Amino acid sequence: MSPCRRNLLSIALALPASRAFGGVPWSRALLMGTGRVGGNYSLYGPAWGGLAQAATGVDIAFIASGGAAANILLIEQGTAQLGMTSLPVAQAARAGSAAWTGGVKLQDFRALFPMFPSVLQIISPVGTDITTLAQLAGKTIGSGPMGGTGASAVPAVLKALGIRPGRVIAGDFLPQMQALHDGRLAACAFIGAPPLPAITRMAGREKFALIGFSAEQQARVQARLPGLRAMTLPAGLFPGQGVAVASVGTENFAIATASLPGALAGEITKAALEGHAALARVVPAAAQRPDIGAILAASIPFHPGAVDALRAFGMKIPSRTG
Repeated sequence: MSPCRRNLLSIALALPASRAFGGVPWSRALLMGTGRVGGNYSLYGPAWGGLAQAATGVDIAFIASGGAAANILLIEQGTAQLGMTSLPVAQAARAGSAAWTGGVKLQDFRALFPMFPSVLQIISPVGTDITTLAQLAGKTIGSGPMGGTGASAVPAVLKALGIRPGRVIAGDFLPQMQALHDGRLAACAFIGAPPLPAITRMAGREKFALIGFSAEQQARVQARLPGLRAMTLPAGLFPGQGVAVASVGTENFAIATASLPGALAGEITKAALEGHAALARVVPAAAQRPDIGAILAASIPFHPGAVDALRAFGMKIPSRTG
């Protein structure tokens, strides 16, 4: 065999085998946008991707993006085909109403399936004596990774409540928790499935106050910020937390590019639904019954390929999915 033919054969063997999904051949790997270490997306994404890869035979790679907003941008740019996001971020993307959209209505992403709820968890070390939302006025606050739900929503939540912090700084979970420990931040306000891994890690070495909302504050946020609603952090979530704490939160859901073949989107969705128990072991909040109603009410379109899989699992979706 000539060197030229041998090289061509080596290249051919290195290429992934092509599979057809609904008559559409697909041989290239998928890229999934996840999230930063210390958050839920960094755990849930690889677990979901592993299930999807086993079910479809399509390789899935991962990129540790900033989170909900960054994942939508990755899909919009054609860089990623899969990701995860949250309801207020998705609504802002569709409307082009958030600063990170540049005023552009982002239309290329589609919902696949609901994942789990996330709740705003605001903490401050006991030594700061910050125990109420009003005491955050004038303080420097961490809001989680740039491109995540917290970085997008926390400033809006505080504004809705008439609270003017000194600064709201975006940054990765673990460095911001270290800054909180060192006194460079007065509080951290992260949105994630409780208990957020980064906060749990800190709870083992330092006492902190978990700052809650009044019923009136919950109602004000819910009325002014689409996609956020009243939620509760149950007692015992963190060490020393003897009572439930009122807060606000939202829903998280998986997304895909609209151009993904329908049959492939369906198999990826089915793999997650069938692997629900395994995903709940990675992110316990995923054990709750998925809330598809909030996504539908927000008029976020579902990928047509995911609809049949969702209906097979008892979720009601109108014929028109957007």
